[in-house]
Amino acid sequence: MNKDRGGIGKRTPYSYRPGNSALHRLPAWVKLLALLGISTAAFFAGFPALAAGAVIVTAGALSAGIRPWELLRGSKPLLIMIGFVILLRSIAGDSLTFSLSGCADGLLFGGTILVSFSAGALMFSVTTMTELKDSLGKIERILRLPLAAGIKKLPFPWARRVLFHVEQPRLSLGISLMLGFLPRFFEVWESVTAAYRARAGKRGISQIPAVIPPVIEQMMAKAGETASALESRGFMLK
Repeated sequence: MNKDRGGIGKRTPYSYRPGNSALHRLPAWVKLLALLGISTAAFFAGFPALAAGAVIVTAGALSAGIRPWELLRGSKPLLIMIGFVILLRSIAGDSLTFSLSGCADGLLFGGTILVSFSAGALMFSVTTMTELKDSLGKIERILRLPLAAGIKKLPFPWARRVLFHVEQPRLSLGISLMLGFLPRFFEVWESVTAAYRARAGKRGISQIPAVIPPVIEQMMAKAGETASALESRGFMLK
């Protein structure tokens, strides 16, 4: 593992940080619902909800022994995009005059993105993918039991085929795989960026066009590996 100058292992964004805090021990489904609640409120409930979300995320990070600004690791492309949005919204009409209200809207949009990004980083920092998958699987089984019980009572030949698909953990597996690709993406991005810079590649915005194609290629390869692993274990097969 790479080391920072402080001697602490360098972590990729959205990577898990082992710990025994109350936030680490909280059930994964509670943390996932909190993430959805904070993100939804930040986007649709205005500045008060955004400020409350920022306070909750900051307090959660401190309780888990994480410095809040570390949650923004890997957000540089987002910061660049937010800067452009603020600039565009601050310029009013054809006269190209500064718009205070437009600037405020841009800042609110940027804050919403950063709070949602930080909330996601916090959840993945204190939750393993195994915990998340198991928690989602338990919820799906509870919701599936009444439906499966009803299908078993049907006297039709096709009921057994339908029951097989109902009993498959499709929803929880799909959500787990989708969420699992977030930390994978950042791992690949960090790896490709490090390789690019090791070859004397330019830093800053100019590196993005060079980094994106190999990142996409590696992510597609990882998706193929995941699909092959699932198929070899008999998941999602008829």
